[in-house]
Formats: sequence, structure tokens, C-alpha cells
Amino acid sequence: MDRYDPAYIKLVFLKIKGELMPSTGSEYDEKRNFIRMFVNANVNITDPTTGNIYQGQGKNLSGDGAMFTTDGKFEVNQKLNLTISAENSNIASLNAEFKVIRVTDCGDGQYEIAGTMLDVN
Repeated sequence: MDRYDPAYIKLVFLKIKGELMPSTGSEYDEKRNFIRMFVNANVNITDPTTGNIYQGQGKNLSGDGAMFTTDGKFEVNQKLNLTISAENSNIASLNAEFKVIRVTDCGDGQYEIAGTMLDVN
């Protein structure tokens, strides 16, 4: 299983959720609590207030957040439900309650959405 495969990322995330610690080694220069893993996975985004469903493409995932692109424009502090799907249908998807913290207009009808995962199933 490739370390960039969403199934692998979910396995790692669920096994160590709440136990990740900031890296202090010289190999990690980011000033974040969690290392980001790049993902190229389909993301289904559901707006729980309207029931509208959007499609997106995952960009990265960390111990407490995610970033994806989509044609849906969301608001900062808006809560969404995400399903990040593995290409292998034998592996369960990652389901998360998500809070938007940043929205960037990519200029091509797409938006880059970044936020924090409030709960992961």
C-alpha cells in the first residue's frame, strides 16, 4: 500500500489519532502540530444545512485538517461533512465533520478549501 493512498492515510490517522506529536527533528521545518500528507483522492462534500452534495479533489490531509478543491464556494466557519474515498473499494472511506477555516478562489471556477476536522469516523 502506497503512503499516499487514502486508505493508508486513513489507517495511520485512525491508529494514532490524538497521539500525534509535533516533530522537532531537522527533517521537519513546518511550524505545525501535524505533518501534512499529500493525497490525490475523491472528496464528497455534503452541506448538512442544505443537503447539497459537491465533488472535490483532495490535496492534503493532516492529523487534524484537510485541504481540497471543489466548485462549491463555502464560507469560513461553515461546517461540512466530508467523505474521502480510497481508490480500492475494499477499504472504507474516511468520514469527517469538517469546519472551513480558509477559502481561496482559484480563478477557474474552483475553490481551494482548507479546514479542521472536528470528528473522524
